[in-house]
Amino acid sequence: MRYLGMHQQNHQYWLELMNQSKYRKFASDRYNDGPLIEELETRIAALLGKPDALFFNKGTSCQLAALKVHCEHQNNNKVILHPQSHIVADEQNAYQELMDLQGILVGEQDKPICLQDVEAINESIAVLVIELPLRRAGFKLPEWQELLKLRIWCDENNVIMHLDGARLWESANFYNLAWASIANLFDSVYVSLYKGLGGMGGALLAGDADMLERCQVWRNRLGSNMWTAFPTLITALEGIDNNLNQISAWVNRAKEIANALQAVEELTIETPQTNGFQVKVKANLYQLNNQLMKISQQMEISPCKPFATVPNSQRLFTEVQVGAQHTQIRTQELVQFFKKLISPL
Repeated sequence: MRYLGMHQQNHQYWLELMNQSKYRKFASDRYNDGPLIEELETRIAALLGKPDALFFNKGTSCQLAALKVHCEHQNNNKVILHPQSHIVADEQNAYQELMDLQGILVGEQDKPICLQDVEAINESIAVLVIELPLRRAGFKLPEWQELLKLRIWCDENNVIMHLDGARLWESANFYNLAWASIANLFDSVYVSLYKGLGGMGGALLAGDADMLERCQVWRNRLGSNMWTAFPTLITALEGIDNNLNQISAWVNRAKEIANALQAVEELTIETPQTNGFQVKVKANLYQLNNQLMKISQQMEISPCKPFATVPNSQRLFTEVQVGAQHTQIRTQELVQFFKKLISPL
């Protein structure tokens, strides 16, 4: 099976990657301490232009700790979130149930948060969370000027601005800016180690040393104080070395693929802003996903996830994400794939 981007690596892949890595010779980490931890935190902090960074084994615990510490500092438990954000849509309300925080949900379903959204709030807020890109809206990014306006609003209203940057690495191409230039707008930044970077898992929280020190107790409370995390650390550092500078090319390939698929009349596709985009179509969900599995097996390619329903719409959608192995599949094969997919519908 050939994969376009996000895929499930098997055990053999991970073992071979770690076995050939120069980082396997580093001394073992113990409970978030050791040379691999230090190397990773130092490099991520430098890439983001932040004073320091803190390793977490999971992005969920990373952001929960950040939001809790920010709210404690502000003596205010209210957090602005987009209703389509990962924190709201994919974590079973952990920020409320575990951290006793209150979400103020603003923003349109298919658009990132803008200044007009936050200006309509008539109460004191501790933290504004911006997800770059807003994945569930189709990997959408706000314009740079809009981000600058939101930063000014936060400064004027004593609101901490936190970046859910799980896909920050994939977003910088849109702004034509360095990662540090984008991160500079935010008081704290979360980045994933396993999406664009292709590590086995894990996350980093970047910010000032005082904030990160206060996050450590919450890291422990949230179960992110691992006895050892060497597979995550080694594969993340390999990702920084080998994948990070390739991501811009992935974004360009996503645009090429989307442009080719836009010629297929039955498909609805917007021009990508990152290396991911949505494909929408009107069809029966059960029939379409059965057809997807069948054609994928026939052509031995896996270009997208199973389709799901679009909220408040008769259409279905899937996600296409371009990653490290995208050259295995030609663009014309993808056009053929989707034409076959919709031909019997």
